[in-house]
Amino acid sequence: MKFSTMVALMAKQRRSLPLPALLVMSVLLAGCAGSTAIKGTKDEGLRLARLLRDQGRIEAATEVYARLDSRGELQGDELLEYASVAATVRPPQQALELYGRARQALGGGDGLKPQEALAICLGMGRAQLALGRHAMAQKDFACALQARPDSAGALNGMGVVMEAAGRHGEARQLFEKALHVNPADVAAMNNLALSWLVSGEADKAIGLLRSVEDNNANGKLNLALAYLYADRQEEARSTLAAIAQPQRIDELMAALNQRLQQMRQDNSRGETLLLSSRQRLQLSSPE
Repeated sequence: MKFSTMVALMAKQRRSLPLPALLVMSVLLAGCAGSTAIKGTKDEGLRLARLLRDQGRIEAATEVYARLDSRGELQGDELLEYASVAATVRPPQQALELYGRARQALGGGDGLKPQEALAICLGMGRAQLALGRHAMAQKDFACALQARPDSAGALNGMGVVMEAAGRHGEARQLFEKALHVNPADVAAMNNLALSWLVSGEADKAIGLLRSVEDNNANGKLNLALAYLYADRQEEARSTLAAIAQPQRIDELMAALNQRLQQMRQDNSRGETLLLSSRQRLQLSSPE
């Protein structure tokens, strides 16, 4: 079957095929990403990349974008599309390079549309934050907020920068603004709770996080951390039991206690928020 025919067939039938058939066809297409996509047309490659992206197969989608990029076929808005997908699975330094290329290809500065400026500045800000470059991240988040003052992502990112600088009150205002824009913003809620916690307000953090659902693992971990801060050991354990395998709970308690000790050191409070926001703890044993 021709590559273009396979892509079109899956796009047409994805709603009607049973799940097993869809999975089989997805595997076939993912295989094509490594071989046939490089031989197909640009439009075929973009269709495949977007299909994989929409399926949540971000790594495979990124590979297809990368192959198209290696042929020099991606233009400004397509480079931005590539950067936005790759940023979630590639190192932050590579994300910065892709966003920088997209910005240049789209005209840069005043040549950018507001939506383009928002996507580029927000993506670069997150990458700078991951690299620990807080001053650069602050500039990028300010750029994103200039493009859209009510961007929940940019408000949250700027809040993390303020928290790392020890400006807790300003950080909480930004997290609260982000939640006002998007009450379902899990990252902003977690960061607001952690900000209360690093300021010694465990009860406020607990009150904010107590209602989080079990599928919000980071929220539950932060709730357990808040319980430990308040010396409520059993409640911390029961919170972890809702999301982790039983054999992992003792290790998780130890890891959270280590974070708690770091948090209680005044000179590392902002860094502890960044750590708790970015670093995932393992909830299940490796297979």
